[in-house]
Amino acid sequence: MRHFFRVIILVAIFAASSLFLFSSQMIEETATELSEKNGGSVKRSLITPMGSNAVQTEAEAAILLDGDTGNVLWQKNATEPLPPASMSKVMTMYLILESLENEEMDVEDDVNISEVAEATGGASIYLQEGSVLSVADLFQAIAIVSANDASVALAEYVAGSEEAFIERMNEKARELGMSQDANFINASGMPHETFNYESKMTALDTALLGYHLLHDYPDIISLTKQPTLSLSYRNQVLPNTNELLASEEVETTIDGKDIDQSSNFPEVDGLKTGYTRGAGYSFIGTSEQHGKRLIAVVMRTDSVEDRFEETQKILKAGFEHVHNDLRAERD
Repeated sequence: MRHFFRVIILVAIFAASSLFLFSSQMIEETATELSEKNGGSVKRSLITPMGSNAVQTEAEAAILLDGDTGNVLWQKNATEPLPPASMSKVMTMYLILESLENEEMDVEDDVNISEVAEATGGASIYLQEGSVLSVADLFQAIAIVSANDASVALAEYVAGSEEAFIERMNEKARELGMSQDANFINASGMPHETFNYESKMTALDTALLGYHLLHDYPDIISLTKQPTLSLSYRNQVLPNTNELLASEEVETTIDGKDIDQSSNFPEVDGLKTGYTRGAGYSFIGTSEQHGKRLIAVVMRTDSVEDRFEETQKILKAGFEHVHNDLRAERD
């Protein structure tokens, strides 16, 4: 039943924004499939870790996780605390979905935009104080275009204030088993507006957080893989910040250079990009091939292009290792 309710949350977000229509039969079938996939009765093969030199990356810190078990397959400086920038929104999304699951709010609820939300800098959907948007629209803006103002607006709506929401973020970090270095200072991942410090997570923390989001709310991928966000608010059509999505609607280019989306590279259908001056260019990416999902994190790369190329490199090596491991197991 819990997995069923989690699916209903994401389906309701779609429906509330007129993105998708699902019949009750389809919802029940999806819920059954997810329950079977995540249930204890399913036997999963354990993938052996990769060698430390299996991947060479320019990222300051990086990690590869088995998306089914949460086991670490490969890592580089994965316990070094670094600013995650907008990757901290993975926690924001987790807590919003948890609040929906606990019926603290509804996807169709109207959210009044505050002065604080309007003033939030960085990536945005250009919210104005006094505007009213639904929970569904604001959540999609976080998941697809990494909107900082939407993150603050929903944090305030969920917890009464962003400060109270930050307390929830840090409490949940401890609950999920993240390191003592993990510390959130806001819902958006932006640097502190006055003092020179930012939220902190290790690559391992970030990957673990992504694992829990995917495990507890697996249908989040239905949102993160959308190539664009269409909002009636100010008639906006905005591209997904994940430039590794395979899509005919959005050209996959970085600074004019094509990113290889051939069959040699897996489609990366989530989860979150991140950038601040202190954090550099970061990404938590996830991909599934032949029923096996991997989660990769790269932190503090030098450019938009680098963060995506390094992610592709790690995932490609990971899937090659997984397939070789499974083939050896069968033999």
